[in-house]
Amino acid sequence: MRHFKILLLLLACSLYMTAQETYPFVQRDTTLHLDLYRPAAPNGYTVVHVFGGGFVRGARNLKWDADYCRQLTENGYTVVSIDYRLGLRGATNIGVTNIQPLEDAIYMAAEDCAAAVRYLVDNAGSLGIEPDKIILEGSSAGAITVLMTDFARCNSLACAAELPENWQPAGVVAYSGAIYSNSGPLKWEKQPAPTLLFHGQVDKIVPYKQITLYPRGLYGANAIVKKLDKYEYPFQVYRFPGLGHEVSVCGPLTVEELNLFVQQYIRAGRRIFKDITFSDEAYPPSEYSKLTLKDLFNKKK
Repeated sequence: MRHFKILLLLLACSLYMTAQETYPFVQRDTTLHLDLYRPAAPNGYTVVHVFGGGFVRGARNLKWDADYCRQLTENGYTVVSIDYRLGLRGATNIGVTNIQPLEDAIYMAAEDCAAAVRYLVDNAGSLGIEPDKIILEGSSAGAITVLMTDFARCNSLACAAELPENWQPAGVVAYSGAIYSNSGPLKWEKQPAPTLLFHGQVDKIVPYKQITLYPRGLYGANAIVKKLDKYEYPFQVYRFPGLGHEVSVCGPLTVEELNLFVQQYIRAGRRIFKDITFSDEAYPPSEYSKLTLKDLFNKKK
């Protein structure tokens, strides 16, 4: 879990890459596609990867995302990298007094994630996927999307309507993510999937704690695990003091942690509540720590 600056340089230099297989999965205002990466030695689990970019930018097939997907295949995972609609592209002045565009973008992305899952489950036989072994994983806006998809499933929200009936993810993995609620503090009507969270404690883009203007709120890792712990829902959280949104791109550095989570929480089904704080000079802050929401939304693109 080192060399954040190198990762950020690679991310900035991303180019589009071609996947092993590409399929259209839903028609919206345009056709959304997914890229499928197959491992040489499958472990039975499929990771649905959702890219980041503030609901403003990004793509399923950027070089950074494709390289990370291929890294996961080296660990035995079948990986599916998906499109979703970027609901904040062109938006400006997003904030507590103008939250509706963000709400719409989050629900739109979760709806597209649900449609991708529906496609995978409906075509599981031909794709060689086990529906009950699908893990949702995302970075930044993608992390919000996967957390929101499971939260919507648990609470029967409209954006989860396309999920297969009685389906639930094997697990949810979020790098600098949050859950949005427009009905007060977080609660789940059904048990959420085992959840793995990574978050920088000084993140200025996706809140590590929470931002609320009742009844609306955006709840980051710290707020999420308080509720998960209260209701005794299995979780694992990695907290990074002094780091900000660069944690959103630490996926390639945390594959061992992901593997352990799959082994203990998913494969073995253990009900674990693990809270880990990293405090190590090997994880220095970068310029990425200083980015704020204004850098994403309050400048014309």
